Amino acid sequence: MNIYKLDNINELVSHGTAVTVGMFDGVHIGHRHILSMLSRMASESGVSPVVVTFDRHPRQVLTNDVSTRFRITTNEERYALLEQCGVAYVVEVHFTPQLASMSACEFFSQILVQQLHVKALVLGYDNVFGSRSHNDFDQLPDLAAQMGVKVFVDTAVSLNDIDVSSTQVRNALHRGDVATASAMLGRFYRLWGSVERGRQVGRQIGFPTANVSLNDPTKVLPAEGVYAVRVTLSDGTSGLMGMANIGGQPTFGLEKPVFEVNIFDFDSDIYDTTLTVDFVSRLRSIVRFDSVDALIGQLKTDRDAARRLLSQYSNQ
Repeated sequence: MNIYKLDNINELVSHGTAVTVGMFDGVHIGHRHILSMLSRMASESGVSPVVVTFDRHPRQVLTNDVSTRFRITTNEERYALLEQCGVAYVVEVHFTPQLASMSACEFFSQILVQQLHVKALVLGYDNVFGSRSHNDFDQLPDLAAQMGVKVFVDTAVSLNDIDVSSTQVRNALHRGDVATASAMLGRFYRLWGSVERGRQVGRQIGFPTANVSLNDPTKVLPAEGVYAVRVTLSDGTSGLMGMANIGGQPTFGLEKPVFEVNIFDFDSDIYDTTLTVDFVSRLRSIVRFDSVDALIGQLKTDRDAARRLLSQYSNQ
């Protein structure tokens, strides 16, 4: 896949382009439907199919939000997923307050027409871009027609009567429904981070855990709870079964939230390495047990349940 900036697109636009515009956070099944339409429209028009996206999530610029976890995918993940979907050309636009102030028609005329020589524009069912304070998005189809650009609007992809969107994926993760999030994404939701030394509480009760310090502070963290997960080690070992705890350890009076993973049948030293964790299913919420023995009994039950769930995906 070729990633261009606006200042090096000459070879890309020589025969015109078919374009879709968006952040494509998550590259979920709805996005994949749009990308399929883009490929088809480009082929029919004899032009290059191009995904126009941004180097930063608009939310980071518009709200100066650098602490809230709201991204489903990092840029690295997003581009890898776009490539897996068969996307050959991406134009990455530097998102600035000045760009945010452009109306939809200005963005269309100055960027898509003048610089990308767009011949066909593919929009998602809920696709909107341009300044909210100068909102002329509804005028875009008329402007496109005047400039000889065909506009195609994709239909929504629904799952259980819910139209799939990045917002719906985030909502599912925020309530701990990783199964629904995975169904919308078309893959398991993934987090990764460095393994650090923790409180050693799990080891003391026979359930040693890897304490994971997440590498990206903007990625969505699923709701507090215990999850069945699949784990990949930095040496490439994959498909390991485990369960993850997101939250505190109230039975021990420890309320500070942690992200820790118990890998089944595993006892190697992996400190200071990177752990990749795929969330398969939520097992239960975080609760305070009356005794350590009661906690151990529940953890054994959780482990059995996780093994049953994860065994269904052992060959995936």
